[in-house]
Amino acid sequence: KSTRSTNSSAPITTESTEPHVSPAEFLSVTYYHVAAILDPADEASRQRRLCDSLCLGGRLRVCAHGLNGALTGGAEAVRQYIEWVEERHEPRPQRAIDWKLAPVSGSELFVGLSVRETAELVTLSPGSPISPLEHTAPHVSPADFHRLLEEEAVRDPSAPAGNPPPLVLLDVRNGYESAIGRFEAPNVATLRPPLRQFSELPRWLEANVHVLRGRRVLMYCTGGVRCEAASVLLRQMRARGGEGGGEGGGEEGGGDGGSEAGGGGGGGR
Repeated sequence: KSTRSTNSSAPITTESTEPHVSPAEFLSVTYYHVAAILDPADEASRQRRLCDSLCLGGRLRVCAHGLNGALTGGAEAVRQYIEWVEERHEPRPQRAIDWKLAPVSGSELFVGLSVRETAELVTLSPGSPISPLEHTAPHVSPADFHRLLEEEAVRDPSAPAGNPPPLVLLDVRNGYESAIGRFEAPNVATLRPPLRQFSELPRWLEANVHVLRGRRVLMYCTGGVRCEAASVLLRQMRARGGEGGGEGGGEEGGGDGGSEAGGGGGGGR
């Protein structure tokens, strides 16, 4: 994801940051972008004006450390929005925006537009907002996500504990999402916090820190942003001595395939 294609009709590849826009009349686009936003109020105003001019509907969060949005509209309007964001924010190769596009019908378009200035990319810790700009865990590609699970599946459980530490799989989605489908692998404990909403995760982690102690934490969500925030939270717990994860106590990560104790993704999308 390090180069930008100049052909908007080219298929999606791992080398291009510009997604393929299908011939569908309407599209949905979801994304998040971790970056320093120096003036969130101004950014929110610019985003609102652009979305209004393009007749896009949906929800967008703007905060000091990035953008998080889900929008729908005409295919050409969505393409123009993507180009505007890419040109305005010029994401670095290591922080390329993972635009997720899907065709929708006219009856599936969002009604109305909400562009809000918020404290966090995703609500997690209102008392002390989590910023993924620093201390987020390494991202893990889909291929590495599955490789880690496969390696753990053949680990000899009778062998003495060594390096790397045992792996634990953490689903940071809401309970109803994990009930529909989830990852499971031999020899890997899968943790499914019974969350009604993401903001309940800190309390669950505090109560279950002993389960994560001394383990690598491989986490996943649907789009990545929740893993970004959760990885920061785990690392903060480690820094306080909770050993919830991180180097030494259990790696945190994630990414397009998940986070090895941190960043997020659809576990292998």
